[in-house]
Amino acid sequence: MKVLILGGQSQVGLALARVLDSRHLGYAVLADLRDSLTNPATLQQTMQQYEPTFVIPCPDEADWHWLASDVAVEAMRKLAQACTEMGIGLLHLSTEQVFDGTKTSAYTESDEPNPQSAIGQSCWRIEEVVRQHCPHHLIVRTSWVFGPDGDNWLTRLLQQAVTESTVQVDDGERSCPTAAADLARVLVAILLQVDCQVEPPLWGLYHYAGSDVANRSIFVETVVKAAKSYIDVSVERVETTAQEKGERIVNTELSSRKVLNVFGIKQHPWRRGVQDSLKQLYETTSL
Repeated sequence: MKVLILGGQSQVGLALARVLDSRHLGYAVLADLRDSLTNPATLQQTMQQYEPTFVIPCPDEADWHWLASDVAVEAMRKLAQACTEMGIGLLHLSTEQVFDGTKTSAYTESDEPNPQSAIGQSCWRIEEVVRQHCPHHLIVRTSWVFGPDGDNWLTRLLQQAVTESTVQVDDGERSCPTAAADLARVLVAILLQVDCQVEPPLWGLYHYAGSDVANRSIFVETVVKAAKSYIDVSVERVETTAQEKGERIVNTELSSRKVLNVFGIKQHPWRRGVQDSLKQLYETTSL
């Protein structure tokens, strides 16, 4: 199995490379996702030369906003068509934002999307493009990804923790935080089983997120408490944005039961991911 990672400097791209390297699996990296997708001739040449089994576009946080453009949707259509023409599997990462958040329990793969944001609407359009133009596809929806690499809500929170006494948090949504390393573990495990070409084929739509639903303040409090073992924390108080009386809490919890039933892959708790991320950030850099 050989994997081509588009967006190799994103937190998921870097985490994927680490997992593939540890498993001694072949992979190649194109660092910038947007540059890769908006230069389809160059990308196809790379795909022809490397002959990957799977291609995985890995957006960083800024790329999610770019994905809300018509240019991005068209670029993903061309990638899906190229994968089909070359017999390459396409693993597309999507988001919990394709749902409207009105469900009181966890969203499953059979629930009908109803995106409310521009990013959610574009992610749903791209899912449809991938399904239409690449039969050999995997779509994996995830949520609230964090890790030790780059600019994400964990690394920004750690910067705040050493400089500010108060952290303000919008508690209007609850979901399942997901460690980038944990997501990478799951993606590689899925690819290895799909690559075995079992019957019936395992292509299709899946959800994966860390176990235990949380709101933003729970995540912040967990990170701040754990960070005290590594850095001098200035935060003394976590302030939550007050909800108007009767205002609905948006629920975007994803059910990962299908991944367990189909692949036998169990969820890991996101709190373990926080501890592992801090260990990687501070114990590795201190060597």
